Formats: sequence, C-alpha cells, structure tokens
Amino acid sequence: MVEFALVAPVVLLIIGATVDMGRGMLMYALLQGASRDMARQAALDYYSGSNTLPPNCTALTTPCSLTSVVNGAHLLDSLGASVVYSDSGTISAAPLSYGSYAGGTTTQPGTITLVGATNPNTVYVFIYELDSTGGPNPRWSCPSCAAANGAAVRTGGHQLAVVDLKLKWQPVMAKFLGIPSVITFDSQSVIRMEF
Repeated sequence: MVEFALVAPVVLLIIGATVDMGRGMLMYALLQGASRDMARQAALDYYSGSNTLPPNCTALTTPCSLTSVVNGAHLLDSLGASVVYSDSGTISAAPLSYGSYAGGTTTQPGTITLVGATNPNTVYVFIYELDSTGGPNPRWSCPSCAAANGAAVRTGGHQLAVVDLKLKWQPVMAKFLGIPSVITFDSQSVIRMEF
C-alpha cells in the first residue's frame, strides 16, 4: 500500500500527460486539415470572394453541398475548441483586431502574430489574398470596402489565397497543475486561385 501510494501519483501523471499530448497532436492534425480544406474552398470561383456566405453553386437547380469557407475551421468543435473569425475593417495592410501582419511579398505570405487578449482553446482564422498585380496587398475580406475595391475580395490572375489558422491550446494537465502555459499551433496553406 505504501509503495502504491508513492508510485501512483507519478504513474497517473505520466498517463495524463500522454493522453494530453495525444489530444494536442490530434488537434494540430485537424488544424492542418482544416487550413488545407479552407484554402481549397477559398480558391474556387464559386465563392466570389466571400468567406462567410455559402457559394453561389447552392442556388443551382441541383445545389452543391458546399458551405462557407470559415465553416472548415469548425472541424475542431468536437474537441472543445471555439472558432473566432471576423472581417477586416480595411482591405490592405491591417488584419483583424486579434492579429498583426508583418508583410511578405506579392508571392510569399507574411507573418501573422496573435495580439491582445486572445483566449486559450480557440482557433483564430485569417484569410487573405496576395495580389500580384499591384492592387491592395494583402487583400483582406472587408465588406464595407467593396465600393472602392470591388465586391469580390479575391481576384483573378496569378493571385494566391492564404488561409492561416492559429490555435491557442492549453493542455489539460497544465491547467490541472496550475501551470499557465498555452501553446500556439499554426497552420498556413497557400493556393493559387482558379478565377
């Protein structure tokens, strides 16, 4: 009994940490899959540049089963992660309120860093276009900017759609032990648009 009392906490801690690490790896794999799927959808002509509306193929006589681009991030809902997405207030240079963007080039995506009071166990979604024609670069989804920049966020040519998902994940064991550690998983997918 004494030996078990000494060994049991260590064994339970190891088992808990192993399960927690497996859960983290599963969440990261799902995040990667979600970013690839969302990028593939963002590149399709069906979406006309919208990240939040269903594609126009849903209005066909035989409607397609596709949903909005940002729905792809909800793959992690079953694991307790919430999803945050909002359109930008400007079409270029400044991303959403929960991130800062350090510029890349017209062919290479920049670096996005989470800012402010972002929450653990939350997926933060960034979707933008790299415009090789010298237009707004990067081009964020900004419905209020449509009058000056056209209704579509994404445009034709050699443009690239970039989906950058960031998951702030707090391991259960760390929370249980009172360790305020949060790991940020990042998955970025870049794809040439089909316009």
